[in-house]
Amino acid sequence: MPESRCERCDLPVGQCEHTRPRVHHDVVLISPRRMAHLPDRCVHHNDTGMGDWGEIRGVERAWERIGNGETLTATGGGNPTLSTNRRCVHCVGSAP
Repeated sequence: MPESRCERCDLPVGQCEHTRPRVHHDVVLISPRRMAHLPDRCVHHNDTGMGDWGEIRGVERAWERIGNGETLTATGGGNPTLSTNRRCVHCVGSAP
């Protein structure tokens, strides 16, 4: 049986951006050092003392887009002026 191919780019299904499953994260945190984190994924943050952190909420595929090098700006949190294009390696390793 031949393998399934993407209709848009002809790569094997699951190997291209068109057919690869997307994982959605509702909130991405931005540290004061401008690093993106996922809540409850690493030890670099906790629920207290995060008044100087930014949050990205309601931005489609934010975690994926940051991983692709796109710079995103916080939409809220204690410091909504923060932006990032880098993801925490601990969060990347533990993200589904």
